[in-house]
Order: sequence, then structure tokens, then C-alpha cells
Amino acid sequence: MIKVFFITALIHTTMTPDTGWMQWTQSYSTKEACHKVIWEDFDQIHAAIKIHMGKKIVGILELRCMSYSEAVKRNSDLGH
Repeated sequence: MIKVFFITALIHTTMTPDTGWMQWTQSYSTKEACHKVIWEDFDQIHAAIKIHMGKKIVGILELRCMSYSEAVKRNSDLGH
């Protein structure tokens, strides 16, 4: 099985539940490649998330690289 990773942000919002993991659509074949993009484009990623979420966003708590299934599990744990 091929495992791919996505830039994944833990965001705090005005919605209920108020915290959740949001993933980029671009995938990376290794965690290292994903981390490199976060490192190089950190400010642009934050800006894009804020623009996408608009007034619903309170803050970005964390950026990580994780698989789709990891994000689904973490969101389920948060009540999504």
C-alpha cells in the first residue's frame, strides 16, 4: 500500500466543534518532502488558510504532515 502525506493544519474556529484538522489537497510521497514545504512556505500556508477560512478562523494551532487516515482519526477524536 502506498502511503502519502498532506500538509495538515490544526485550526481553531468559531464553528462547532471548534477545533479540527484541515488538509491540503497536494500530496507528498514522504514526510520529509512534506516537512520541507512547510519549512519553506510557512507564511504562505498560514495566509492561505486564513483566506480560505475567512471570519470563521480564530487561529492556527499547529502544522503537521500526516496521512488522510490519520487526519480522519484525529478529527473523529475531536467530535467530527
